[in-house]
Amino acid sequence: MGVALISAVDPYPVDAGKKVVLAGFIDYFADRYGPDNVHYIKVGKPPGDGFPVTVHVAEGPGSKDVLRNAATQVATGRASLQEAFLGSPQTMAAITRILSEIQPRLQVYDTVRMAQYATADVAARQVCYLDDLFSERYDRMLKAAERYPDAEISPLGNFAEHIPHRLRGLGDRRASQLALLRLERRLVRRSEDRAARMFGRCLLVNAGEAAQLERRAGTAPGRIRSVPPLVKVPNSTVRQYGGAPEFVFLGLLSLPHNDDGLQSFLRTAWPLVLARLPDAHLSVIGRDASSALLELTAHFGNSVTVEGFIPDLGEALDRAAALVNPLRFGSGIKLKVFEALARSLPVVSTEVGAEGIASGPGTGLLVARDPAETAELLCSLTSVEHNGKVSMQAREHFESTYSRQSVFEAYDTAFAL
Repeated sequence: MGVALISAVDPYPVDAGKKVVLAGFIDYFADRYGPDNVHYIKVGKPPGDGFPVTVHVAEGPGSKDVLRNAATQVATGRASLQEAFLGSPQTMAAITRILSEIQPRLQVYDTVRMAQYATADVAARQVCYLDDLFSERYDRMLKAAERYPDAEISPLGNFAEHIPHRLRGLGDRRASQLALLRLERRLVRRSEDRAARMFGRCLLVNAGEAAQLERRAGTAPGRIRSVPPLVKVPNSTVRQYGGAPEFVFLGLLSLPHNDDGLQSFLRTAWPLVLARLPDAHLSVIGRDASSALLELTAHFGNSVTVEGFIPDLGEALDRAAALVNPLRFGSGIKLKVFEALARSLPVVSTEVGAEGIASGPGTGLLVARDPAETAELLCSLTSVEHNGKVSMQAREHFESTYSRQSVFEAYDTAFAL
């Protein structure tokens, strides 16, 4: 059985949520059908060396294609911005040629950006991986911008690399940011619904969004499913917590939702923690801290340390009482949560940070509704006995849902059209 994945994303290194899922698909197909039967069609720049399956490169769109698509498709409501920025006749021709040479039985198209290259008769027999519902992601970003006027939002995100340089400035100003989000929310919703009706199966990482899209698009039960990500974890997962009031924040600090969430946590919840545990300490692990964040952390003296990038997270996470995940906006799977659960480390999160993952008592992922509850949960986890109980629940949660065996069994069902 030949398998082809069509994407504009290089999944390696696996350092973002979307890459985790794509790399997991590759791992799964290589395991089930053999690496020689798995083909990755990469649109745009060739991927790096050491790819584990056969790679085919399809020429990406040029700036003229993007401008033409903006005028003829986005302006008329026929395509979303992200489809327009990755659509071109030469790309279509290249993908068609490669697929005719490979003759795969299974084709997996990465989001609506690549779904535009599947004709209706092909789509009816194949799979579209939709990631998150982008329409819902943009809706939440708009609500966050209204609720938190101080929050820095980035409508382009990691997709900016596919946008011509002269157009990227549109995402830098507040007014144009919000206008882009409103436009894309409407256009991409139409494309998501169209993909749901066209493809034999659509996959998302969020079970709630899968059910929402099924209702929205009016599709038959079973055609839209949720699948867990395959997260690579260290072999050693034994953690011995000793009772120190040590907490960890983990994430790339240049991402607006990480920077905003951490600053909000430091201003609102961290003082409450220090009032109860004066010797409490927060380790901030991640690259590219902003000057504003560094200035804020300096205000707390030795109680907050910005560690930067740490290649081996074992020691830092093993000695901590909990991982703090205080996001106020953003979407997509949170790698930091899976990393913590796999290491038996309890997580205290906002609802946004826990979205798409089972949470609450018995899961190791505790959700706080406000700063006071955040502080209460963090302080409670400094009890060695209580921490041990929640740690065990975290590990059991990971094993039952996100272990390699559990994920592969879910994929067996999801890809068996």
